[in-house]
Amino acid sequence: MTLTVHDIRNGIRGGVGRFKREATATFTKEELAALADALDVPAGDRSTNESTRAAVRVAVGLAETTEEADTGSFSKPELLTIADALGVDPVEGDEPEPLY
Repeated sequence: MTLTVHDIRNGIRGGVGRFKREATATFTKEELAALADALDVPAGDRSTNESTRAAVRVAVGLAETTEEADTGSFSKPELLTIADALGVDPVEGDEPEPLY
């Protein structure tokens, strides 16, 4: 089995104090805000999801400036860089704990 984008996202979610998800999904606005907080992204750089993603890319060294940073969803290599910056070690098959 190989580490998936879902596994990496769930590792990042857990690393910033958010709930892991059963289904594959991009980060929500709240998850992006928690990620930005963990990376000390200034509040002024987070007016939209797109600007938050760009600022996160700058914070972890994937881009020099927010103007040149991509604003789309994070790729697998970008997620791995973000996880590394947070000190998160994603695990294969990382699923949430059952609620019951």
